[in-house]
Amino acid sequence: MSRHSPPDVGRKIKELRAARKMTLEQLAKASGVSKSMLSQIERGRTNPTVATLWSLTAPLDIALADLLDSAGQDQGTRHEIAVLKSHQCPEIQSADGKCSLRILGPIDLVSHTEWYDMRLEPGGILESEPHSAGTREHITVLEGSLRVSNGLHHQEIEAGDTARYEADIPHAIENTGTGKARAMLVVLAG
Repeated sequence: MSRHSPPDVGRKIKELRAARKMTLEQLAKASGVSKSMLSQIERGRTNPTVATLWSLTAPLDIALADLLDSAGQDQGTRHEIAVLKSHQCPEIQSADGKCSLRILGPIDLVSHTEWYDMRLEPGGILESEPHSAGTREHITVLEGSLRVSNGLHHQEIEAGDTARYEADIPHAIENTGTGKARAMLVVLAG
């Protein structure tokens, strides 16, 4: 496998499903992922989102990190420089499509540190439930302006500004401007 290719998670999912003697229909029912989507993933016709992979981990009895790590990614030697190409970064989108988060951090650090390339269309908002106790977020605006709020306070931040705040309470990041906004978001677990 070329180190510039995305991991073959479809092959791994198919192998795990076969080892558990599950049909596509059984895995679809257990995971909530459609049978046609599963078929496309297994045949390498589509790259699943992190949310889709997450839905498959419980019925396949595998951790998300193990699924990705064992999907054939080139681990290399201790001194290699690992490169994740732009098209390999998983992306999460809000239901309305106005907010997207490209997941830049490695999956094995998710319980400690996460970082994202965040893009919001005008009116886009990322509303979050409280994270674990002691979690803090750090957001740096690269383009446009954003409003960060936690129900008690809100703060307007512009390109070049960084806001740091407690994220173990409900909080939101919103593009209240008329143009697109982009930011780097870092989440540090408490």
